Amino acid sequence: MSNLSSNNKRIAKNTLFLYVRMLFLMFISLYTSRVVLDKLGVEDFGIFNVVGGLAAMFTFFSSSLSNATQRFLNIELGQNNLNGAKKVFSQYFLFYCIIAIVVIVAAETIGLWFVWNKLVIPPDRVVAAVCVYQFTVLSLCVTLIGIVFNSEIVVHENMRIYSYVGIFEGVAKLAVAFLISVSPFDRLIVYGLLLLITTLTVQGYYAYYGLKHYDECQIRFIWDRALLKKTSSIVGWNMISTAVEAVNDSGVNVLLNIFFGPTVNAARAVSYQVSSAVNSFIVNFFTAVRPQLMKSYANGDRESLIKLFFNSTKFSFMLLWVLCLPIFFSINTILHMWLTEVPEYTNTFTLWILACSLVIVFNNPVWPIALAIGDLKRYVPYESCVSLMIFPLSYVALRSGCSPVIIFVIMFGVKCCYVVVVLTIINRYIHFSGYKYLRNVILPIVKVVSASSFIAYGLSKILPTTLPYIILLIFLIVSLALAVIWILGITHRQRGYLITFLKSKLSKK
Repeated sequence: MSNLSSNNKRIAKNTLFLYVRMLFLMFISLYTSRVVLDKLGVEDFGIFNVVGGLAAMFTFFSSSLSNATQRFLNIELGQNNLNGAKKVFSQYFLFYCIIAIVVIVAAETIGLWFVWNKLVIPPDRVVAAVCVYQFTVLSLCVTLIGIVFNSEIVVHENMRIYSYVGIFEGVAKLAVAFLISVSPFDRLIVYGLLLLITTLTVQGYYAYYGLKHYDECQIRFIWDRALLKKTSSIVGWNMISTAVEAVNDSGVNVLLNIFFGPTVNAARAVSYQVSSAVNSFIVNFFTAVRPQLMKSYANGDRESLIKLFFNSTKFSFMLLWVLCLPIFFSINTILHMWLTEVPEYTNTFTLWILACSLVIVFNNPVWPIALAIGDLKRYVPYESCVSLMIFPLSYVALRSGCSPVIIFVIMFGVKCCYVVVVLTIINRYIHFSGYKYLRNVILPIVKVVSASSFIAYGLSKILPTTLPYIILLIFLIVSLALAVIWILGITHRQRGYLITFLKSKLSKK
């Protein structure tokens, strides 16, 4: 019981660091997007995002490598096996260096040909687009090699450093946004170059910190076939899953470019900026929760695993819902307050993307559990087959003359099916009660969504649409949504725990 309490305190502490980081970065990111869109223009902003997305396709497996690295470091350190952790670190560092070289070769041949010949880019902006592409490829390769150091920070749950570096990165990107406004050179090229310099600085610090503070961070050029064989299954199946994500993300972005041009890419990019800002709450929450999920499984603590699985799903959905609900009822005003020029389709794209984010929350705790289990060959093929339907269905719909909005409608439907599939699969391994999941997770969520939506709809019809009343509407919706969660979304015991926790913090002050 004391171990569970200690883990909860660690999660709470790390989540606090991550939320401070997130709040700071969210406002900086949204403001930076406004400045960049204004200074680059809709067309160049769209070019930057579609070219950057194409370059990212060559490192689609980076998240799978990160997941695998964290998984094996968690296992070794969880078992206090320092020598094993040293071997994992050194082997993966060398492995990622080799992969980075392969990525550069592929990006400079296949990728470069695609930029020159297939993307819809105005002739006078092709050279600038190619320069941005080159900067993005280099940035992604540096980030790829830095995965081992980033993983060390997360595995050691040192979210303080992770937060500080993230804040520095946000401030640096804000400075970049202002520098392009005074640059006498091509703003798109300068923007890509300065972002590359920012990435080099951030990843360089992560490497310095890891080498200085963690005993297992020792660069030794070893090639352990037994270790690679042991990890190849996890990495291989994980790469299949992330390849599907890359097709759905960057591939769909390329489809939008081919059928509608860079202006629609700009609308999609802005929509994902809003989604990323909102989703950063959940990402940070699961960054803190993930190590505990994996360690609970590795230690055979099934009770803590199931409890954390249920609670993290419910709380993360409700947290995201509180943020999404006011946006659903005031999206047009928010966009016009935020941006000087709002690209067409931005409001509709944003609403559908947020709806997809709410659905995918149910998968967030499933993936780290699947990684901890390690038997991905019984998990990845099914979930990938479902998820992969987004790209071909989108292509067929666009070829048939549908609006670009159809892509996000398809995405929402596929993700709903996807969640049902992954929950069914993971239940075969951890054997949680479907009835308890419905009672403890789904039912509270349904109550909160129904009640708060009804209240928000009523308020939106009563209050005028002028700016002061929209701000009041947002405040009221958030406040009443939190009240609904307090009454209908959490249990009596959870309310008691929160009251005790808050009293203890206030008494210290």
